[in-house]
Amino acid sequence: MRIWLRWCLPWVLFCLLAEARPYRGMITRTAETTRKNHVEVGLRYQGFWFGAGRLGVPRASTWHQAAAHVRWGIIEGLELETQVEALIDFDPRSPPARAYFGDIPIGLQWTFFSRPKFALGVFARVTIPTGPGNLDMLPPTLSDGTLDVEGTFLAEIRPTTSFRVMFNVGFVYMGTRTRAPAAAFEVPEAIKYGVAGTLNLGKRFLFALEVVGHSFFRPDITPLWTDNQHLVEVVPGARFEILPRLVLEAALGIAVTPQLRQIHQFRPLLGLTYEFGA
Repeated sequence: MRIWLRWCLPWVLFCLLAEARPYRGMITRTAETTRKNHVEVGLRYQGFWFGAGRLGVPRASTWHQAAAHVRWGIIEGLELETQVEALIDFDPRSPPARAYFGDIPIGLQWTFFSRPKFALGVFARVTIPTGPGNLDMLPPTLSDGTLDVEGTFLAEIRPTTSFRVMFNVGFVYMGTRTRAPAAAFEVPEAIKYGVAGTLNLGKRFLFALEVVGHSFFRPDITPLWTDNQHLVEVVPGARFEILPRLVLEAALGIAVTPQLRQIHQFRPLLGLTYEFGA
């Protein structure tokens, strides 16, 4: 009994002291920023599976994305973030796999109003076009090699300390794809939106349900996807603090609109984040 207490009690206390606050949704942005002088690093995998295709496109490629991100709390309410991405086009039915370096987004979030029950903020992001812009199969919501500029308004309602409702709405300028020797393609602008409800069970568990989407200004969003204007999915997910400040996250995006089901029907997400004082 004494040996059990000697080895197990420190681990129990270690877990009870968890402080990473799994407060984020998987995709919808929260108005709460990383704490001042804290840094969050993370890794995330996303798969884009089982696109149904359409006439002229027998099936969509199976895309996988691996990304590493850094978020830095500059001051309270002001957060800087960046991310590097890799894209892998792999379908077991038609190997081998092909890998591409993705785009590099750099964003800044400012929460200018924050109270216990309500918060407001803005998020701005510029995407450096280092991805493969010549792949017409690749939708513009992935690293498609265009210079993108995004501005998003954030609102968050906090009825209790454990339940939040998050709202995002923004405008995204998608840029132009370079497809040499083929002609360049101007990707249409889009309205980006998200609504999420999150519920914390204690300090270590969070469950979320999100509805996220893009509505483009034209139906032709790439030279291949020419009738795919509205892309909407439902995303149930969960976050769990497995060790203090180390959070595991998992979710499954389920395509709602036929236009998105043509491109992909399911989007599994899996990631790890770690927050520490700088």
